[in-house]
Amino acid sequence: MNLRLNIFLFVVYTLVFLFLLLKLRARRAEIKYILPWLVLDVVLAVITAFPGILDFFCALFGIETPSNMLFFFALILLSAVVFSLTLALSRQNAQIRDLTQRLALWEDRARGGAPTENEGNAGEE
Repeated sequence: MNLRLNIFLFVVYTLVFLFLLLKLRARRAEIKYILPWLVLDVVLAVITAFPGILDFFCALFGIETPSNMLFFFALILLSAVVFSLTLALSRQNAQIRDLTQRLALWEDRARGGAPTENEGNAGEE
């Protein structure tokens, strides 16, 4: 790989790494969402520094060209990110449903609605 391209890529990787750290430090993102991107950034920097690593993995997995290997790893990484975001979305939907139900009960009580079963028995014990 060209030296000028290597330097450019390292500058880009460094800027992305710093950007991610600043977002993490400013608490604009959680570590569990930033960590895969930090790992990817470091892995790409290592592959750029030592291109023989990519050739080794190509031979290990029987993949013809390094570009196909990168596409394969990108597919795996993006699938993992989509799956983790799907899990987070599912958890948030459950939390929203729970909070909506609690808010509806609270508003009903504030309007003088009928007490629930647990509220009617609270003073008898």
